[in-house]
Amino acid sequence: MSTLEEILSRVSALPTLPEVARYIIATIDDETSDADSLVQRLNTDPAVVARILAAANSSALALRSRIESMRQAILVLGLKEIRSITLATALIDRLNFGSGAFDPRVLWRHSLGVATCARAIAEDLRYNPEAAFTAGLLHDIGQMLLFAAVPDSFEEAMRRSREQDLPIVEAERSVFGFDHAVVGAELVRLWHLPDEIADGIGGHHDPESGDFGEMGDLIHVAEALSHALDLGAQPDNRVPALSALACARLGIEWSEFTPRMADIEAAYDEILLALNLH
Repeated sequence: MSTLEEILSRVSALPTLPEVARYIIATIDDETSDADSLVQRLNTDPAVVARILAAANSSALALRSRIESMRQAILVLGLKEIRSITLATALIDRLNFGSGAFDPRVLWRHSLGVATCARAIAEDLRYNPEAAFTAGLLHDIGQMLLFAAVPDSFEEAMRRSREQDLPIVEAERSVFGFDHAVVGAELVRLWHLPDEIADGIGGHHDPESGDFGEMGDLIHVAEALSHALDLGAQPDNRVPALSALACARLGIEWSEFTPRMADIEAAYDEILLALNLH
């Protein structure tokens, strides 16, 4: 059985984070970051540029003019959408490997669902929506490392989950003694990402098991909401138990939040289309 330290020591099995992704994550809380700086970074990554221009031209059909630059794309899509598409493209294109047992497209569709829900909840609570989106997008990154570092053991956990009808975290604990939330939180700390991102990842299955703060509660609720809305159309989708304490600590009023569900589903469909993951 591999220890957590042994798995983390094999982080080189994962590709490094693209520079443009690091820039976006590093400027989550920087109110002085501007469109010009972002454009300079974007133009260094051809895959990101192509994806954004395709999304902008799709949105600009009614304008009957072709979008040919990042500055034009920002005007059409808005800075928030540009950042989301950029971060998702950079991560998905770089971390997109799997096998017959592990389909990364399923993981990324689910992660985008959680990220979309997390942003909506954060906006409703006046919390940092970009940090919430990023934590949601990365919340299952521990599964990527487990698969890359110890594929046979991770596939054994997936087999137990499937055959014994166990939540994946329980199956992982039975194989490793810990789960992908623990792995993911430690991984992003190794990457020197903000602590709130690590807290969101670490607490997304069980926010009551440690001091994960507001972000741990938020990503936990976003995970449950994404499953409830069946964003990602996961095989054998099941809604995980929702922590009443997490909801209470966040102060979510579901009666007031429910009307936003349709907007969440529309936002999710839009980003899936932009990323060609539909």
